[in-house]
Parts: sequence; structure tokens; C-alpha cells
Amino acid sequence: MTRGAKLIRLFAALAGLTVFLVAAFSIILPWIPTWGATEEETARTLPGDELLSDPAVMMTHGIGIEVPPESVWPWIAQIGDVRGAFYSYTFIENLIAGERMYVNADRIIPQLQNPRVGDQLIEGGMLNVYALEEGSWLLGSADPEFPLGWTWIWAVFPEGPDRTRLISRFRIQPPGELDGNALVGFIMTTGSFVMARKMMQGIKDRGEGRIEAPYVQPLEIAVWLLALATGIFAAVSYVRRRRWWQPLVVGIASVLALLCFTFGQPVVWLRVLVDLILIGGLYWVWRRKPRAAVALSEKLEDRLEHHE
Repeated sequence: MTRGAKLIRLFAALAGLTVFLVAAFSIILPWIPTWGATEEETARTLPGDELLSDPAVMMTHGIGIEVPPESVWPWIAQIGDVRGAFYSYTFIENLIAGERMYVNADRIIPQLQNPRVGDQLIEGGMLNVYALEEGSWLLGSADPEFPLGWTWIWAVFPEGPDRTRLISRFRIQPPGELDGNALVGFIMTTGSFVMARKMMQGIKDRGEGRIEAPYVQPLEIAVWLLALATGIFAAVSYVRRRRWWQPLVVGIASVLALLCFTFGQPVVWLRVLVDLILIGGLYWVWRRKPRAAVALSEKLEDRLEHHE
């Protein structure tokens, strides 16, 4: 292929990827703020709603847990960066913190079962215990001096004798110069959701007696990076190879896998299976001819094009 043809392919791929992501996020973004919550739960007034009059980001999430509230509350009571952590992606949290601060608790810690107003949830005044009702809800809020207006509540509601509804409401008001900025809102919404959904599942698993194995999070990160590498390799193949449609299919599948891993967060064995399928797709792209034969064929075709 000529350099001009490769450049055309490259710009076509970038334009196609942009359109694809815009379409994907037009579906994902409306779903994020109320993931798992019913209409009644979304409309319900919760403590802390009065603290921010016009938040730029507001999310109400819900999940059912197959144990009574008294089995869920102890995991909420010990939430905090240097307490029981947030049962989310500690790799990301510690990367942001710059140190190994977050360690997800795998047991109920007795000395952390009595949170008090003013207790730190995230250091630096970013989030402190603002109010609570023991056994029912815990409300965190940023210090008034902190530039970001932020409240976060975790509330448990009984649903039958042996079932709990866990509701989490997350409200953010960026400082004046960033308020209304679409990019800031997008980053806050998507980033917060990824961590919050993992947290909700983490509380559910612990309440129901399942503790995540130490290898799970590193494996999730590894399969995510492998899907990304597969997509990059498919994109390069799309630009460089004459048989463009096979790498295009693999590239689209890789992007879908990354979106699914990030926002859908399926069980880890399913993520591994998807990665194996993507690797199989790369083999499908390259298996038809030995690479040397493909290169020779493409070189001959290029010469014929120049001759014409």
C-alpha cells in the first residue's frame, strides 16, 4: 500500500472511532446516574440532599443484598481511606493517593464499628463523616474549605426478612470556574461510576460472605490492558494490511470489550474468555498466509500500482 492510502485508512479509522464512541456514550451516560436504582429510590429524599442546592453531578445507585441490614451495616461503618477502604479498585485509589493507603478490608474490624461525626473518610478534608444514624445510614461531606462541594451517603433499607437494599447517593458541585464544564462533568461522572459500581458490588459480596481473592483485581487490570493491546494491534493491522475488514472486526470487538470491562464489570472469568476470543481474532487476521508471503504479495501489488 502507498503511504497516502495508509494515511486515508488512519484518518478514516480515527473518524470512525470517534463516531462509535459518541454513539456508545450516548447510550452509557444516561444509564450511569441511576444504575441499579428504582424510580422510587431515585426520587427518595435522603439526608444530605439539602447540603448542595444545584450539584453538577448526582448519582443514585442501588443493589439488592441477600442478607438483613444488620449484616451489611458493619461493612459501611468501617468505610474510609485508612479504615476499611471503599471495597473498590485499590490500584486506582492508591495510584491517585501516591502511596499504598487503601487496603480493602476482608473482615469486620471491631475498633472501626463506631464512626463519629467529624471522622475522616478521605484525608485532607475531602470527605468526612457529616452525620449518621447507626445501622441505617452514613453521610459524608467535604469540608466547607475544600474547593469541591461533595456529599456521599450510604443507606440500608430492609426488604423482607433476609434482604437489604443498599442505596448510594453521590453529589458533586465543582468550583465556580469548572462548574458547567462538559469535559469535567464527563470525567467526574464516568470515573466516579466505575469506582462506585465496584464498591457497591464489593459491599454486596462481603455482606453475603464472599471475599474477593487477592489475584482478582490484578487479573482484571491485566485483561483490560490485554484488550487494549489487542485493539491497538488490530488498528495497526487495519492501516497496514490490504485485507482491512478482518482487523476492523477485531478492533471494533476490542473497543466493545473495553467498554464492557470498564462500565459493565462482568465476572473475571468472562473477561478472560473475551480476551481469549480477541486473541483468536488476531490469529484469524494473520493465519491465512505466512507473514513473509503476505509482505511479498503486498509489495508486488504496490509495484503494480506504481507502474500503472
